[in-house]
Amino acid sequence: MVEEHLAKSGLFVDDFNKLRLIDPEVAEILQGAHDKSKEFNDQLRSFYSTTGGLIESIEEFAKIVETEKIRAMMVRNSAEKDLKAEDPVILQMTIRELSVEKERLRIELEAIKKIEKEQENYIQTLMEN
Repeated sequence: MVEEHLAKSGLFVDDFNKLRLIDPEVAEILQGAHDKSKEFNDQLRSFYSTTGGLIESIEEFAKIVETEKIRAMMVRNSAEKDLKAEDPVILQMTIRELSVEKERLRIELEAIKKIEKEQENYIQTLMEN
């Protein structure tokens, strides 16, 4: 009876007979939500640290690959140049090959930038939530 009058006034008594401003059931639900959000936040931090390391590794690998590509192209170009640098047909073919390679690399760069932007957006979305 006393608890009903208190409840009408916005006061509640919990299991430990302490006076509360929030219904004990609601307080328990809120505490559970708080615990779950903290757990989710911890998982998100773990995911971020894992993906951060992965992204760094991929970027380092990409730099190595790019360096090796440039080195290989220089070696190939120097070898072709040594063979018949004077022949205009060879020069035209070399120019055409290099143009095609340049276009392929430009398209590849655009695709990688798009993927990078998508990953950054995804990570940003995860960080905001």
